[in-house]
Amino acid sequence: MEKLYSDIVGSPVVEDNVLRPIATVKDLILDPETGKLAAFVVDIRKNLVISPIDVLFFGNRIQIHERHAVISGSDILRVEAIQKKNIRIFGNKVVTEDGFKLGKVVDFSMDMRDYVLKKLFVSKEILGMVRYDSRIIPAKNIVEILPNKIVVKNNLEAVKEKEGARSEDLVAG
Repeated sequence: MEKLYSDIVGSPVVEDNVLRPIATVKDLILDPETGKLAAFVVDIRKNLVISPIDVLFFGNRIQIHERHAVISGSDILRVEAIQKKNIRIFGNKVVTEDGFKLGKVVDFSMDMRDYVLKKLFVSKEILGMVRYDSRIIPAKNIVEILPNKIVVKNNLEAVKEKEGARSEDLVAG
């Protein structure tokens, strides 16, 4: 099952057999080397996180065993290392290997079975309000994720129209 970042953020966190939420997801921490989810951030200021291994169920809410699954981000070595590098996916610039600017990450999707990054949704923006030149980039096309940009492969091919062909007959690949 694939979920968008924008749908994950704001999800309530509940204990097993308790209906009242104890927190909400504020952000995600992804490992830039593997694309795997390292933690769900539930309090940015206090750096409180939930490890994906502590999640029992994830649908319209995140269900955990007990409150003790919410821990400090500095208690998980990999999460602490990622946070020190200050590498983010959402809002990061996306460029090709040749340096062509594609825009910024406006959303991304994750496979919730194995918590792996699947797609980047990239757009150029005017004043943060109008989006244009939107693209969907599969995670397999990501070369590297850096603090100030995400580098993707140079596979932007133009689709040429055949002579006498109608525009609805063409399929972009």
